[in-house]
Amino acid sequence: MVERSATKTKILATALELFNNEGESSISSVDIASVMGISPGNLYYHYKGKDEIIVQLFADFEEEIRLVLSAPINAPLSIEDNWVYLYIIFEEIFDFRFFYRNQAELIWRIPELQTKFANILALKERTAYSLLTKLHKDGHLTFDEGEKKALSGRIAQHFTFWLQYHDLRFGTAPPKSLIDQGVFMTLVQITPYWKEGKGYAHLLAEFAEDKV
Repeated sequence: MVERSATKTKILATALELFNNEGESSISSVDIASVMGISPGNLYYHYKGKDEIIVQLFADFEEEIRLVLSAPINAPLSIEDNWVYLYIIFEEIFDFRFFYRNQAELIWRIPELQTKFANILALKERTAYSLLTKLHKDGHLTFDEGEKKALSGRIAQHFTFWLQYHDLRFGTAPPKSLIDQGVFMTLVQITPYWKEGKGYAHLLAEFAEDKV
């Protein structure tokens, strides 16, 4: 994480909270300054407008999500840790949820974000592939040719569009319920490839009973 002054840190934290809770499109740099109790000129001295703030927030998000997504690529997880790990991914996405609820508009307005979003999506797919490969090698999952790669893509898409889908389909929900549902729907996609006996199907049943 880049070292920042206390004022810059507070600007970013305030902006993130406002963007997440009120919607990025409804918040201006003047609104951020007003909530902080500083002048728009003071804010402009640190960040030259809202888009520059967004770019810096994305840099923070990118650093954090890359650390999370790289974990199973660098060190395979045990089967028991998989659903906990998925929960961490969804928590990280939720912490920067305004990026996921307004992707198309942000990319149109700030073109440099397109490649960054695309790179994170590719990393999500590699992460999903690593998780599935470990389970496959351990004899828990079975795939026909091409199915593992296709499932990795579907899971990466689910990570990326889960919030938009949920908002359109069900409306707002408490954070914990929203994250639980994201994890549950990921597990649902994996269980059809599980071999007979206990495993993800068993974990899914327990998760559904305890969490959803």
